[in-house]
Amino acid sequence: MTTNMIKKELSATVSPDFQGDLVAKLTTESIDRDGEVLIPQGMNAKDYEANPVLFWNHDYAQPVGKVLTLKRHDGYVTGGLKFAQRPEGYEGEFFPSFAEALVRQGIVKGVSVGFVPEENGMRNATRQDKTRYGKHVKRVFNRWKLLEVSLAPLPANQEALIQAVDKGLVDGVLAKKFLGVDVSPAKPIRKKYRINLIDSSYQIEQAELKKAIKQEIARHTGQIYY
Repeated sequence: MTTNMIKKELSATVSPDFQGDLVAKLTTESIDRDGEVLIPQGMNAKDYEANPVLFWNHDYAQPVGKVLTLKRHDGYVTGGLKFAQRPEGYEGEFFPSFAEALVRQGIVKGVSVGFVPEENGMRNATRQDKTRYGKHVKRVFNRWKLLEVSLAPLPANQEALIQAVDKGLVDGVLAKKFLGVDVSPAKPIRKKYRINLIDSSYQIEQAELKKAIKQEIARHTGQIYY
């Protein structure tokens, strides 16, 4: 990987197709937050397709699968995602399986590409570019080499993550271990009341004691108890 690689998290998303396979829209012909446009038709993916590794958040120590069947469309590029499968005999948590679960549950949707512009492949925005893409466009990459593709977990949808944990779709322990996100259910709020019911020397039936406690709690919380 070149140290001059540019990383772009564009308006790219991951979604299952009609067969249930995951398809990533890797890049679209739109302005990003830096005021730049990456032209999908200008992509050179020859070197990448020789080893199309899918990384987690540009971390080269954390590969999670491959990007297969890159296809150019009118205004965007798609690629099928194939996550690594747990090797036979592997023990312990397998991060690629966890990453796939996050994607399939719609918690992680972003995709980021790493690339370098090819020779004469970048230009300052022209008047024609501003007319086509908007007045805020600054630069256009019309010829570029794809170096890597990553899942972009941030900002992850924490509300969706919590719901997925509650439904048993994602392991909360792994979420904390791999993402550093604590999605433990909120502990119920408990209040303490001082209740003076009876003299300690007085004997009372258990049912009567429970009834007296409920009456005192109702009185303290402004409720009506019959």
